[in-house]
Amino acid sequence: MFTRRAALAAGAGLALAGSARAAEGIRPPTVEELTRPAMNRGAALSRDGKRIALLHELREGGRRLAYVSLISADNFDAPAVRVIVGNYDVEDVVWANDERLLISVLMEREEDYMPTGTRFGTTFNTSVRRTLSVGLDGSPPAIMFGADRSFLQTNFNLSYVVDMLPDDPRRILMRAWEPQGQTRALYSVDVYTGEATFLERGGPATDDWSIQDGKPLLRWDYNSRGTAGALYGRSPGETEWKLIRNIARYDGFNRPDFDVVGYTEQAGVFLAVHRADGENTASLRPFDIRSMAFGAPVAVRPDRDTEGALTDERGRYLAAISTDDRVVYNFADKTLGAHVRGVEAFFQKTCNVRITELSEDRTRFMARVSGPRVQGAYYFYDVAARRLEPVAVAKPWLKEESLAPVETLDVRTRDDATIRAYLTVPLASGPRPLVVMPHGGPVARDSYDFDLFAQAFAAQGWLVLQPNFRGSGGYGRAFAEAGDGRWGDRMQEDVEDAVAQVLGSGRADPKRVAICGASYGGYAALMGAVRRPELYRSVVSIAGVSDLPEFLADRRRDGEDSPYYKLWVARIGDPAKDAERLATASPRRRAKEAQAPVLLIHGLDDYVVSPDQSRMMASALKAAGKRVELMTLRETGHNGWEPKVEKQVLEACVAFIAKSFT
Repeated sequence: MFTRRAALAAGAGLALAGSARAAEGIRPPTVEELTRPAMNRGAALSRDGKRIALLHELREGGRRLAYVSLISADNFDAPAVRVIVGNYDVEDVVWANDERLLISVLMEREEDYMPTGTRFGTTFNTSVRRTLSVGLDGSPPAIMFGADRSFLQTNFNLSYVVDMLPDDPRRILMRAWEPQGQTRALYSVDVYTGEATFLERGGPATDDWSIQDGKPLLRWDYNSRGTAGALYGRSPGETEWKLIRNIARYDGFNRPDFDVVGYTEQAGVFLAVHRADGENTASLRPFDIRSMAFGAPVAVRPDRDTEGALTDERGRYLAAISTDDRVVYNFADKTLGAHVRGVEAFFQKTCNVRITELSEDRTRFMARVSGPRVQGAYYFYDVAARRLEPVAVAKPWLKEESLAPVETLDVRTRDDATIRAYLTVPLASGPRPLVVMPHGGPVARDSYDFDLFAQAFAAQGWLVLQPNFRGSGGYGRAFAEAGDGRWGDRMQEDVEDAVAQVLGSGRADPKRVAICGASYGGYAALMGAVRRPELYRSVVSIAGVSDLPEFLADRRRDGEDSPYYKLWVARIGDPAKDAERLATASPRRRAKEAQAPVLLIHGLDDYVVSPDQSRMMASALKAAGKRVELMTLRETGHNGWEPKVEKQVLEACVAFIAKSFT
């Protein structure tokens, strides 16, 4: 743990972006350093606000040790107490009660596999997630569900805590796959022994529950592909679940227009982010299960979508969350809001301050601080004392002065609209190569924060441009819907206009421009290759879409009446009515127009964008005599990659783009 004085000095210098340029001997981080697993994995505040549990993982060679440092929030100068967890890959920590901590871990286990029609099997290692309960007295950890071998064998993920039950210090609620019923079920689990007690069985498609005051209030059911489903509610005293609404699941592409984010003081009334018909921005509203009706907005902004809510340990509302360039809190308690704004001012508004936990009396809180030059740091704040204390940095080897600063740009488009873009500037002078990095979604957005790919590219001496083109989320319905049916034209034009503005400033070398994106960004990269073959020297598409009619056909498997399919038809177009436009907007069908070399990267377990999208693009480019490489990743999905996969992908991207810049 670094000292308070050093941390505060570093924090005060966060805004001095120019100082890094003037300093001598600064070395940007390597890809290995950027993707190395964090040493400090999490910080949890006890309910009384008096102790902080800091989760560490140390690795030296093949050895690994996870442990917790217990810090007195009343006396930061007192020596920390160390509690050994063991040889585990740890992910997060939370207080179960005053005596025990819950720690989620990633473990390896052997699996036997016998292919159909063969006589001989094979053994392979697979990752499973578990939750450990660790006593502060140093007693051996208890594994949740550990007494039932059938659960341990049939559940790859037994780390999901549905509710912490703040009024019951001994038990928590967890979900698990039940082998007998072939469905998920809800269990009460003893945090001292790990023993699980059955409470309630879900339906055949149940994925999750949400709890109010210790009782299941909401239940989510999804189809086998996890793309579409239904939200059910059950008011206190009722025994039957009733349908609230059918939903299309947020899959990394789309932000929902209905998302449960907390509860109210009234039984059976929850809070949801919702955009009603005729409204431009999503607001935060109460929903009463008995009347099946929304109440008046709790929080709304005319220019930005409300994206979520900060709640206390019982899910009670504290603040609405939205994003300008950085995260913004709109507190119901204006006094607490003033303290948070003071913390933001301390960092000279160069960082995002995200409140992760509050004490039960709301007089103390923990915050995770991040920004373009701060990958992640944990801070403690005492409201009464107006005292901010640094606790830990997630990756202390990533020094602020070695990371590239980010500038915000207002881009004027060819049709006289304005979009926001972010430019990561390497620690070097003169015209530099430029990597354009359109985000995924498309109804997502980039913001002023730490970005792994942007920092990895900037470390090579390259500028990195991230435009929030029309069709991006967070700016309201009109801005998002401005991209509907405009894949391949308006959305690409916005990216091109952002590139033109940077090139026009003289800061980038027009002969060394590349484009790299993931998911929708991968589509935009491929579309850039065929629309502007003279502009890009190399193209990287990660899990990208290459053929829009085929992509829509894959979504039609849920049925033409499913909310999921209708959502995508609205986003992209109708495959029958818009067949010609969709073909024109499909890079695969225009492969012969590409000139730059193309790198395609795709996880073989990607259920959001099928790996066939990259395979089809590779085949089309090869048939057209173009330069293409296809890199597939085993046991890898659409996102949420492990550090070793991130490293593999980043190294491939850097090497491929660098070759085109020489």
